[in-house]
Amino acid sequence: METLPVRLYAAFAADETGGNMSAAVFEDMPLWPAARRRIAADLGAPVTGFVRQLAGDRFETKFLSPFSEFDMSGHGAVAVFSALRDDGRIGPGAFVLETVSGEIAVDVAPEGSIALRQPLPDFTTSAPGSAELASLLGVTASAVVKVSAVSLGHRLIFVQLADPEALAAIHPETAALDGYCRARSVDGIGVWWSAFSGLGKMKIRLRAFRRGAAGFGETAGDTTSAALACTLFRSHSLLPGAGGQAVLVAEQGAELGRPSIVRTVLNTLEGEITGVSVGGYAALRMTGEVVV
Repeated sequence: METLPVRLYAAFAADETGGNMSAAVFEDMPLWPAARRRIAADLGAPVTGFVRQLAGDRFETKFLSPFSEFDMSGHGAVAVFSALRDDGRIGPGAFVLETVSGEIAVDVAPEGSIALRQPLPDFTTSAPGSAELASLLGVTASAVVKVSAVSLGHRLIFVQLADPEALAAIHPETAALDGYCRARSVDGIGVWWSAFSGLGKMKIRLRAFRRGAAGFGETAGDTTSAALACTLFRSHSLLPGAGGQAVLVAEQGAELGRPSIVRTVLNTLEGEITGVSVGGYAALRMTGEVVV
């Protein structure tokens, strides 16, 4: 009988109750796909990342739910690199994560925050009208300020609401919202309200609805806000500060009882986005071992 180390994290947690749960398993011995599926099912976390080191700064991770495998998981990657750091396997620095969806550049800061570098945005996705979206979200059309769309590896639609009360009051029919996204080849919808805006920084509240381990539904903390930051920069709502950097801080998960904070940093030059990174902290919830 052999064992592998496992850690459970709440990625992007704003407090002891918050975050998006994800497990990290150190694949110190090669596992067959069936073994990964069994371990992910036993752990029961929304996402389990099985990580192994390929070289000094290069790691490979397979992301599984209890039911299926993902090409990539943002909060899963934050948990994996938090686990590598907490276990002393890596220190601060720049790393490469190999996933089914491709290579992801990862930056680990000295204080423990994890940032995932994202592809540059594609704004060719057209924004739909607001009336049908308002109906699907269960709000009046007058509550919708603006609708925008962008692709940042995933095609997303964003709906800005006029006030926090409208954001808290939305009650979407998730099956209908899922059908709406599928019909338009869209991966998810973010509904948001602006809490603060200043030079170089903006703070928002965001409710994100995407497909996950349990199907289409609301997520407590994920990387959806990175795409929103790009649309806000393009519309001049998020203005760069010194050195051309613009920061978006997104609060998520309050309505689910799992408050989360996700931070996006845009690097810009002469009105163009030159780099996008998104991330935050992961709070350790449990350590142990799994029997292989």
